[in-house]
Amino acid sequence: MTVATVVSRSFSTQQKREHVLAYMEAPRGTKAAYLREHQITDSQLRSWQSALADGDLGAGLVPRHTGSMSTRDVAEVRRLQAEVARLTAERDRARADRDQMARVADALGKAIDVMRQHGVDSNEDEQY
Repeated sequence: MTVATVVSRSFSTQQKREHVLAYMEAPRGTKAAYLREHQITDSQLRSWQSALADGDLGAGLVPRHTGSMSTRDVAEVRRLQAEVARLTAERDRARADRDQMARVADALGKAIDVMRQHGVDSNEDEQY
């Protein structure tokens, strides 16, 4: 008697989202191989796809409707992901610039204090 062991895998919300999008983007004829490679059942993927289309995937809810996604929807999700990445990078650069300016302002303030301690008045007119 042979006993088959089924290993139950758990996926994060992000992993589920990426698997649905990658599956939807996979060329026709390669989708079954994708599922086998990633040890995902067709019913799991369909459930995740419906949840993603209905906006319930992030909440971990069972889909309210039988949502569907087209390749156009997948392309829009990917476009929005790229936009979020671009905006996040822009925000991070702005924060780095802000932090650098704060350090420069602090250093300048300290330099002015040192000058005042040595008798140099910042309002004196310099003569050349």
